[in-house]
Amino acid sequence: MTRWMTDIIQGIDSGATFKARNDISIFAEQIGLRRLPIFRYDSAFENSDAIHARIDGITAGVKRGDTVYYQFPTYNGARFENFFVDHMAVRGISMVVLVHDIEFLRFPTNNTFNEIDYLNKCNIVIVHNQYMADILQENGVSSHMVNLNMFDYHIDTKIDDRDSIEKQVIVAGSLNKALYLKDWQYDLPIVAYGRQPDFSVSTRVDYRGSLSPDEVAQKLPSGFGLSWDTNTSTYENSEYYSKFNNPHKVSLYLSSGLPVIVKTGTAIAKVVATYNLGLVIDSLDNLKDNLQNISPDELLKMVIQVNHFRKLLMSGYFTKQAIMNAEFQLTMGYPERNLL
Repeated sequence: MTRWMTDIIQGIDSGATFKARNDISIFAEQIGLRRLPIFRYDSAFENSDAIHARIDGITAGVKRGDTVYYQFPTYNGARFENFFVDHMAVRGISMVVLVHDIEFLRFPTNNTFNEIDYLNKCNIVIVHNQYMADILQENGVSSHMVNLNMFDYHIDTKIDDRDSIEKQVIVAGSLNKALYLKDWQYDLPIVAYGRQPDFSVSTRVDYRGSLSPDEVAQKLPSGFGLSWDTNTSTYENSEYYSKFNNPHKVSLYLSSGLPVIVKTGTAIAKVVATYNLGLVIDSLDNLKDNLQNISPDELLKMVIQVNHFRKLLMSGYFTKQAIMNAEFQLTMGYPERNLL
């Protein structure tokens, strides 16, 4: 039996779409999974027979009894997603879907793809965390689920541990979801990396342009990484979605050795609080006071925790653990039990 991980082939961008999928392919390969390349394209311009033929070509080497780990969504369109899982079922191939985003939670008014029905066609669904598992179950997902818990972050170049952290704010990623940069009024240094947003940032923001995901991890200055998405006309549900997703930018910050700042009530806040990886706060209005109130001893302990935790992310610990947990469920038919 061969295990496969889909490898989405697309242009490198400054966002998380390419980076997160590519990293998972890298880490999966390290524990024996074979890559299954899928080119990203728009299947809306292809008839159904052509899509079926394309999938047959992609999976020509996949045999009955194999397992395909499928990074979802591919953004190749609803027909491609459904045809792929249907092909696997007919051919006796187990399908484990590794979820990057759930669109009906992220874009509830613009999503026409029935993700619940799709996920229920799969043997196992790897989701971000228990909060995402719970909301999917509430909406009708009955497939077995495994929690990823964190997105790992692969970095080719060695990054030294940080021995100290400045009390300034660092923002990286999709700046269009960071409307607070438009009217940043706080007497607190803030540095931003990412594509130029659709709005003009405040003159108080030190905007340093866009870097590739690997470059930005190596070049982030000392500070606290801020993960604080806001609702916009384009990202209508960012604040609600944060209750269920693991932001990839948090993994970026931690891998670069930065403690993080996240909002109370978000899914990622539990990880940050449990492992002392930064601050969990209610409002940006309290950010300056929260930073100033961290004692030197508290900050040192936080930096040490981040330096330890980042090694897990850079080694692919969470990706590999989720795959192993999925393997156990596929083999035994139920989750691994705690024997201690």
